[in-house]
Amino acid sequence: MDPNRTVDHLVEFLAGYRASADADGYVVGVSGGVDSAVAVTLAARAVDPDRVIGLRLPAGPSDPANVADARDLCARLGVDGRDIDVAPLVSAVRAGYDAGTDLDRLTVGNLQARLRAVVCYLAANEANHLVLGTTNRSEYLLGYFTKYGDGAADLRVLADHYKTEVYELARTLGLDGFAAKTPSAELWADQTDEGELGVSYRTVDPILRSLVDEGRSVAETTRRVDADGETVRRFAAMVAATEHKRTLPPTPGRV
Repeated sequence: MDPNRTVDHLVEFLAGYRASADADGYVVGVSGGVDSAVAVTLAARAVDPDRVIGLRLPAGPSDPANVADARDLCARLGVDGRDIDVAPLVSAVRAGYDAGTDLDRLTVGNLQARLRAVVCYLAANEANHLVLGTTNRSEYLLGYFTKYGDGAADLRVLADHYKTEVYELARTLGLDGFAAKTPSAELWADQTDEGELGVSYRTVDPILRSLVDEGRSVAETTRRVDADGETVRRFAAMVAATEHKRTLPPTPGRV
């Protein structure tokens, strides 16, 4: 990947898509992580910064340092940065659903992500904007996102680029501090992407390239990458099991 050429391509894509959709701008959920930092920076370059709304949507486990970084980035870019605490919304939904239900942390984390999407679409509807997704290709192929949560978007500007490539784009855009962070969806305290995946993205991305982009088998991939067969089989299974997240809901057809 040529990062400078890629940045120009993505900026041109965002500018053209906004115009073709007859929208006024973009809404981006800005978490303080590298993906959303790259996405909001690209959006600010593609359209006037005042046509971009950067929503900071902290909840219980959100790191205050990440929220501060997101706030500083929005100010530096000149976009319309807004803080909306999602925690009260999570509490209200849980109370209305069943105050006595002991929900596990993944269920609560998914609820949190889906409520963030609700707020993003509320802002987008009000401003005639499009919701810009921040999911990268590594997350997209593994289904490592919440369906109808952070996966809910009108377009995904980074979904053709692996996480390791997003780091390159970040450095090209002058976002070195964001590129140095440990990736986390912050769905619960101390959660990290690589802790859940069991390996770093430097291992994940070559596996996915081989399995998906090059169409190689698990055995061929194991021979070509720096990972054992069990790890390769696990990621192949994740890609297969999460296909439903990457497709429209099926219909039975007519008889």
